Amino acid sequence: MTLFNLAKKNIKLNTKDYLLYFYPMVFSIVIYFTFVSLQYNKQINESATALGKVQPAFMAASVLLLLFSAIFIWYSNDFFVRKRKKEVALYSLFGMRKKQVGKLLFYENLIMGIVALGIGMAIGVLLSKLFTMLLIRLMGFSIIANFEISSEAVIQTLIVFIVIIVVTSIHNYRMIYRYTLLDLLKADKQGEKQLKVSIVAAIASILALGVGYTVLLQPSNSGIYKEYGFGAVLFSLLMILIGSFLFIRSVFAVLLERMKKIKGLYFKGVNLISVSHLRFRMKGNTVILSMIALLSTVTLFVLGAIFGLHHNVTAMAESNYPLSLMYTSQNSEMDAAVDKIIKSSKQHKIVFSDRVEYLQVEGDLSATGRWNRFPVILLSEKEYRRIAGNMGKQSEGVGKDRAIVFNDGNMNQQNDPYTGKTITILNQKFTIHKYEEKLVLNQNYYVFPMVINDANYEQIKEHVTTKEMQVYKVKNEKSMETLMKEIQDVVFKDFEVDQDSMIFSSFFYEYQQGVQSYGLLIFIGGFLGIVFLLATGSMLHYKQLTEASADQGRYDILRKIGMSRKQTQSTIAKQLLPVFLLPLVIAIPNSSFLITALARFSEMNLLLPFLSTIAIYMAIYLVYYFITLRKYNVIVNR
Repeated sequence: MTLFNLAKKNIKLNTKDYLLYFYPMVFSIVIYFTFVSLQYNKQINESATALGKVQPAFMAASVLLLLFSAIFIWYSNDFFVRKRKKEVALYSLFGMRKKQVGKLLFYENLIMGIVALGIGMAIGVLLSKLFTMLLIRLMGFSIIANFEISSEAVIQTLIVFIVIIVVTSIHNYRMIYRYTLLDLLKADKQGEKQLKVSIVAAIASILALGVGYTVLLQPSNSGIYKEYGFGAVLFSLLMILIGSFLFIRSVFAVLLERMKKIKGLYFKGVNLISVSHLRFRMKGNTVILSMIALLSTVTLFVLGAIFGLHHNVTAMAESNYPLSLMYTSQNSEMDAAVDKIIKSSKQHKIVFSDRVEYLQVEGDLSATGRWNRFPVILLSEKEYRRIAGNMGKQSEGVGKDRAIVFNDGNMNQQNDPYTGKTITILNQKFTIHKYEEKLVLNQNYYVFPMVINDANYEQIKEHVTTKEMQVYKVKNEKSMETLMKEIQDVVFKDFEVDQDSMIFSSFFYEYQQGVQSYGLLIFIGGFLGIVFLLATGSMLHYKQLTEASADQGRYDILRKIGMSRKQTQSTIAKQLLPVFLLPLVIAIPNSSFLITALARFSEMNLLLPFLSTIAIYMAIYLVYYFITLRKYNVIVNR
């Protein structure tokens, strides 16, 4: 029998054991192929014209997915090989040379990799349409998803995973040369050193986390941010990173040591065995638990922020684009045609319409720290009061040589960048005495709206051509797609438009772009977040199962001295629960403070989306806990 045939026979006869490594490979391939298929999907790329090209976003995410898939497969393979060290030692005892054993391991991994690649890509093909439909729904496209297989996605997936499979196969081949026969036979007998208890490190961890949280929650206009800027944010994140690592390494060890001294608790039932196990196993778990805690922090924060932004997309569109339609009037014929289209729509009743006079001038905004020379829309106090009244907003008078300005799209809602500063227009200086967060005109990234006194307005009006803005507020703004297409066709196709002076904006296009952008972010962020969660959960799962294999002999002894199966299960449940909870004990507070800082900075309501993210995250970890508990029990009671 050749080594290749022996490798096939081993896989066939020990399928159950080999599936522990096979499943992660298939999962990684399915996820990667599905994601890359979306990257090259023609429907999505053609439909997302408002966002420009979406391929770069998918490409950046696919690189992260590739790195994580490679680490996940490597870790799964490492676990699988470690479980087989005794088997490898037996091959050597039966007379096989190291080179032959190495080839056997190489062939086994290669066969499993090729089979996993075929199955994973087949499942990925079947799931690609489902994920395409999901993405189309999230981005608000009114198209039907087609079934298509991208040749680019197939080739890219084949290249990536063939490389990963070959690298892991070579790693398995070399394993036989890294260990002596005695090392392989005693692989599960090597004990771990007890984690040292350090009260100083425990206190340092609490202090580091406290400092990080305190700096993070400072108002954006506080002294620390004014002086150090983004450096203060990096410092707070560094403190949280150090504090999290020290917390897992020291605080839990201190608690276990304190528990040991509480005799009534320590000697109650099987607590002695569970606590002792944790004290000796925590040192080997510190690095992986720290990594999982930090990855979970990032995942919870990113998902909470993305879901929060999507949840607030309507509120943000209404804030930045309070008018359903706003455009520079070119002539009465255009205005009549647009008005006729809107009035003919029964679904979109007009709440109010108005005609706003304005002046478009160039202003010197260098004193504000924003721009030097920039186009400015000047509104008179009279026009401002009327349109603000139509929108149900309070307005106030503007003194001579004074001005009111509005939020220019800056996400930092805690900061007022304008009040007290001056803007120069036609050699006349205006002092800004009020900064309005709520707009009365739609936000435009190429002009800066400003309200001035009627007398000042009339003075400047003598030197500048007067223009008029036609504005509409209608009902059911979110469903204006067909209506807006008709209006755009009339404005830009049926009439000659001065592109340099024309301003055209609508609530619907801002809302649509927001839905598409955040829908894409939700899909990519959610996709990566779930992959990270499943992968980190699996790494924790495999780590505990490795310990279970090493603990078989210990539990045999405990059964012989009278421990029942029920007591064994209780012991295992108690020793596994802290291991699964500890990353969440760190990740949830860390991500909560990050989300709170973002919510305060942007004045958005992120609480509900974030709580939903935490609930889903905890539910998946709970599932991992029960799966690990069941398999752990099977291994030690075998």
